[in-house]
Amino acid sequence: MAFYTERRQIPYTFQVIEDDGVNAFATLGGFVYLNTGLLQTADNEAQLASVIAHEIAHVDRRHAVQQLQQAAIAQGILTTGGLDQSAAIALGVELALHRPNSRTHELEADEAGLALLTQAGYAPIAAVDFLQKLLDEPNATPEFLSTHPHPEARIDALNERLDPATASTGKGLNGATYRRRIGALR
Repeated sequence: MAFYTERRQIPYTFQVIEDDGVNAFATLGGFVYLNTGLLQTADNEAQLASVIAHEIAHVDRRHAVQQLQQAAIAQGILTTGGLDQSAAIALGVELALHRPNSRTHELEADEAGLALLTQAGYAPIAAVDFLQKLLDEPNATPEFLSTHPHPEARIDALNERLDPATASTGKGLNGATYRRRIGALR
């Protein structure tokens, strides 16, 4: 999917974190982290690919860099000479782990991720299907308390972009094959 981005030169690195939480995040430099809980929650490869596409879109759109700049300015540590490397790394990790992206960034990543998913040949309906699963999460945070848009709002925005005639066309929808591939995680 990274092949279809505007910033193809980024060397993406994907890491799996052993954690039951349904979470993924991207940091500076193309590092994408996926929790085992997310891998187990996805019903098929296309749903997992939709999350990966969403995270790649955050990197491609430079969302982490924008957040880093805003946080550095807010903390008063950005000087005219810039931010030194150790401070940038520490702040980048803090942002990735403890501060979710803004609602605007999430919606942008959803839209761009949907395009990446489709260009890579996956069934675009998988992005909606995975977000639908988030509605069933027992500890869902109300939208007004979250920096992420509520999954329903994200689903509505994605559905506006889907062509119902082709939404289920593409690879990755075979749940049995996916379950066999991630069987070691159980």
